[in-house]
Amino acid sequence: MPARSCTAQAADARGGCPPSILEAAAELMAEIGFGAMSMRQLASRVGMLPGSLYHHVTGKQDLLLLVLMDVLDRRLAAWRVRRNKRELRTYLEYVLARQCSHPLEEVLLRHEARHLLDDQRRWLEQRLERLKAPLLAIIEQGQRSGRFRVMDRRTAVAGILAVVNAAADLRSSGLDEASLQAWALRVCLRILTSP
Repeated sequence: MPARSCTAQAADARGGCPPSILEAAAELMAEIGFGAMSMRQLASRVGMLPGSLYHHVTGKQDLLLLVLMDVLDRRLAAWRVRRNKRELRTYLEYVLARQCSHPLEEVLLRHEARHLLDDQRRWLEQRLERLKAPLLAIIEQGQRSGRFRVMDRRTAVAGILAVVNAAADLRSSGLDEASLQAWALRVCLRILTSP
């Protein structure tokens, strides 16, 4: 039987990494960037010796994957407790509100994920698919009811997520949240109803 990669072991062992380490690592990566962060700095932040960190994580690279997977898992858990999960408006309100209330997550997902290795990207993609599943379900339901006309659901999901990312950029230009949500809904409905 082939040996499992450190990434696979890290992904499976995520539950064994204390939340305090994941949170401190996320904060440090968002503050100074993954490249500039050292395990020594992280150890100092969580109040342990640098060598002790390696009882919880195999290295800095795997720590990045653990942090990003934790971010995605938290987003999915927060979505699952929402009401009216079958409405596009609810989905957009949720993701746009999450951008505002958790800016650290946005920094990590938009800027630090680029440091993942190829095999780590596959692990992250699996988590991203779980996060896309509710949006796919909304689109499928809209297609069945005749509200949406979509040729390719995956392309529609990619378009909606691009609108969400653009909203983060527009927010920094001073657009108020209500206008931003209305704009995002209009654009997403256009994506879903254009022939």
